[in-house]
Amino acid sequence: MILDRSVEARAQWHACRAKARCARGPRQVTGADIVRISRTLALEPWHFTETAPAIADDPTGIVLDKGRRRVFLKIANATNGCVFSIRTPSGARGCGLGDLAPVSCRIFPADTKDGAPAIRREPGCDCREWTLEDLDQEAVTEALRTWSADRDHWFEVVERWNALASESAEELGIEDFQRYLLEAESARETGAGWPEEATA
Repeated sequence: MILDRSVEARAQWHACRAKARCARGPRQVTGADIVRISRTLALEPWHFTETAPAIADDPTGIVLDKGRRRVFLKIANATNGCVFSIRTPSGARGCGLGDLAPVSCRIFPADTKDGAPAIRREPGCDCREWTLEDLDQEAVTEALRTWSADRDHWFEVVERWNALASESAEELGIEDFQRYLLEAESARETGAGWPEEATA
């Protein structure tokens, strides 16, 4: 979303993404991001995601194994960083997902916060001091609006799953959650009820 399309600016942009973001993977990922990638690449979500322990008050903390574990879901990392990170012939790293990348990646260096776009400072990034003038304000504002709606839906998906998992007699794992996520996202797109309401 950089406005300056000079070769030098684009080179700095990709170098900055490689150093500050792509090696670590997206900071924020939503269920909509995961489902979009899954459908487009025809991959089950568990083939490109991984879990990490979630803190108690994390609204994206997913309850598993009859409440014995609480995790959050993220794009998996490989030896050299995010599994979708690719190395170009010049040696720079970039995102292999392109427009499929999570919204938080596509708007970098803008911050994924509600309200007006702002630049997120990344430790270790010394290639250029990015400013709001470098960004397409309209595109970033629209992307943030999408991200905010996706995040709110993601919170509700996790909350509903946690209620179901807490009441289940089965030991439900992360693949069970991701199947629920796929159904919930399809229901959202078609205006249908939640998966548990359809089967109640």
